[in-house]
Amino acid sequence: MKKYIADLKQHSEALFVLGYMLFPLLALVVAVLGFFLVLGGHKIFGIILLFVPTQIFIFSAYWAIKNRKLLLEEK
Repeated sequence: MKKYIADLKQHSEALFVLGYMLFPLLALVVAVLGFFLVLGGHKIFGIILLFVPTQIFIFSAYWAIKNRKLLLEEK
């Protein structure tokens, strides 16, 4: 797994897709699902879904954007 992450850090195109497209989209989908669960009566699971995976996807997007900027500055 560490090998794949180290290899991923060398490709700015992959980091662009992850940071600007995939992770924000997943965060939005998970947040909407959590919101609908809260409205549907499953409050505990909806709140957990709103906070835990959504925040993981948001911070992962920040990580990918930061690493992409560092990689482009090196080149």
